[in-house]
Amino acid sequence: MSTIAIVYHSGFGHTQALAESVAAGARALPGTVVSLVPVAEAEARAAELDAADAIIVGSLTYMGGVSADFAKFKDWTSQRWMEGTWRNKLAAGFTVSASWNGDKHNTLYQLMTLAVQHGMVWVGLGLPPGNNHSKGSIDDLNRVGAS
Repeated sequence: MSTIAIVYHSGFGHTQALAESVAAGARALPGTVVSLVPVAEAEARAAELDAADAIIVGSLTYMGGVSADFAKFKDWTSQRWMEGTWRNKLAAGFTVSASWNGDKHNTLYQLMTLAVQHGMVWVGLGLPPGNNHSKGSIDDLNRVGAS
């Protein structure tokens, strides 16, 4: 059995909707247990995060980076970093913003940096860029070329 914790902060429900979609996809894998953990509950659910095989993190992109609430969660994890608690866990992340680009790359880099600092193994989607050739479209999954 694999356990995945999805830790997220959602301002208006969009990031929560993504978190729920990620959870649904993960739950489709036989033997996978998934828990959704809003950042406000992370400290109270620390044992659950520590026991997870993978931690997926999500934050809305606000003013070119993670939200203030997610930043508090990042800072809270420093004790786990010092103890190496999350070392070698799998990690991934997601974000959403109001605009098409919205500097989401900056947020994803913050999420990836957090995982790497913890010694986690960051897993990307490996999607090829979409909408970058004559047969591409804004409906392509990776239409802005990031993965």
